[in-house]
Amino acid sequence: MATPFLLVETPRGGPFGHRFIVPPETNLKSSEIEAYFHRSALGGGPDFIAVKHQVVQHLPNGATREGAETLLLAGLDSKNISGDQEKQLRQRLVELLPELEKLISKDINWTESGQPTLIIRKELDDWLRRYLAAPLGRQVQTRNNSSSLISLISPKDERSALLIGTITALAVGAISLFIWFF
Repeated sequence: MATPFLLVETPRGGPFGHRFIVPPETNLKSSEIEAYFHRSALGGGPDFIAVKHQVVQHLPNGATREGAETLLLAGLDSKNISGDQEKQLRQRLVELLPELEKLISKDINWTESGQPTLIIRKELDDWLRRYLAAPLGRQVQTRNNSSSLISLISPKDERSALLIGTITALAVGAISLFIWFF
């Protein structure tokens, strides 16, 4: 069973232009994320539902232009989604556009976090659980609720880093002693 997740493409990445907003623990490469939005521009796909709206992009030189912003629910299996569910999911995505507006225009500090192409935001997982779990007809397990190799390599707090460092040092010491004695 596929795990659904939200993705965003926006032309309003501050002075950096187009950016992708992804949930934490995203295992997709930038090219895979771009492929979702490319297929969306071509009309859709069997594994996602997308909604678009036009927004004003403010360029660094002070000029403005319109661009499409896309909110995309990916990781779906269209064989397991009824027509009514698809309609309800699409409606919920449309209802999330004001939340997306707030995230892009107020919550993200583009000067500080806008340089990378992929901007990681936990809000996408929150929206998935709050707004889309019911139409999906099941409890949504987001990626950041489970452990992964990435979260072990780059711990999120000081205590975890200390614990991982201590365990690693003990393991290296034990291996060194074993090699020295044998």
